[in-house]
Amino acid sequence: MKRKVDWLITLEGNGITCEECGNTEDRFVKGYCNAQTIGMYKYHHPEFQLVLHMDHKLIMYTLNTLGIKVQEGRVFQDGDIVDDLFEGYEAKLKEFDEDGKKLLRVLIPDPNHKFPDDDGCQLEYTYQALPIEDLYNSITRKNLN
Repeated sequence: MKRKVDWLITLEGNGITCEECGNTEDRFVKGYCNAQTIGMYKYHHPEFQLVLHMDHKLIMYTLNTLGIKVQEGRVFQDGDIVDDLFEGYEAKLKEFDEDGKKLLRVLIPDPNHKFPDDDGCQLEYTYQALPIEDLYNSITRKNLN
């Protein structure tokens, strides 16, 4: 049976140009974004989040595949390893609290299959384990203070 996607995915990232003012968004540290599902609550499940910026189709695939697994009855929690998401790679889920809402962030391993909390993980991949506020670039953080 084909599952119906009945949730939304939001994606905030760099490189988006405003049609009205012409300014280009540069809110996040290079290589990062904030992509989230909205609607997992229907299944009494935390929302999913992905912060490593990849091709938008891969982001959609990742979050939608996890959503479909939840529709099928799978329950994910902090620390789970998901080995049926990407061929040849595992993903890890880490719980975050964002504005009082529990999220499960999808952590992608570096090319050597190391996660942010593993010794020797490439620095740019370790940023996935930071709170979302720390992934805003320094110009944005300066303007917010």
